[in-house]
Amino acid sequence: MKVSGSKNNFSVLSETGASSRDRLLESAGVLFAAKGFREVSVREIAAHAGVNSALVGYYFRGKQALFNEVYRSYAAPLAHERMKRLAAIGKSRRASVEEVLKAWLIPWLQLDGTGKNVLHVHFMANLSAERWEHTEKASAFTSRTHNAFIKVLQDCLPHLSRETLIWRLHFLVGAIAFGIRFPGPLKAVSKGCCDPHDFAAVFDQILPYAVAGFCAPEPSHRT
Repeated sequence: MKVSGSKNNFSVLSETGASSRDRLLESAGVLFAAKGFREVSVREIAAHAGVNSALVGYYFRGKQALFNEVYRSYAAPLAHERMKRLAAIGKSRRASVEEVLKAWLIPWLQLDGTGKNVLHVHFMANLSAERWEHTEKASAFTSRTHNAFIKVLQDCLPHLSRETLIWRLHFLVGAIAFGIRFPGPLKAVSKGCCDPHDFAAVFDQILPYAVAGFCAPEPSHRT
């Protein structure tokens, strides 16, 4: 059923409200993943979802709140899976750096058959090129997970400062995001043999690289 263009006419919401809201969330996720936050308009999201643009305001009170909801829909299950894996490896003994990084990477890069992981990586890669202010209101899941992993990595690598570990986790996320957002140079140099959209290959290559990077000595003080 088609929703009227009038902002005051929501008589059909009882019949189509849930599906309209879900379509808006799904379309917003696809478009934010493809373009980032700034380049996507409310009208474009509504058109992609096949609903009236007034419903964005009705359900989410605007683009920022819709973005926050999309962000949480990705961040919450990812954070839950990461924390579950982290807890599992630390029950009986001290975790290794490799195990901790696997717990961080696998939930992000492992394909689940729905394509949602792929969308999430693209979503985060596009956000990395924009101002962080767009995610500040929705970043509680990310902050808690980061802090938990940094704490465990401090136990694994007591010779490194917390500041250094934060830098290195940031570089790890950035390496994946850059590869997804700018795949051209890698494909050109490798003549097509290396594809940053092949998440299995990304995992196989970045894990030993990341372990070595995290285990490197603390940087010396600047002169």
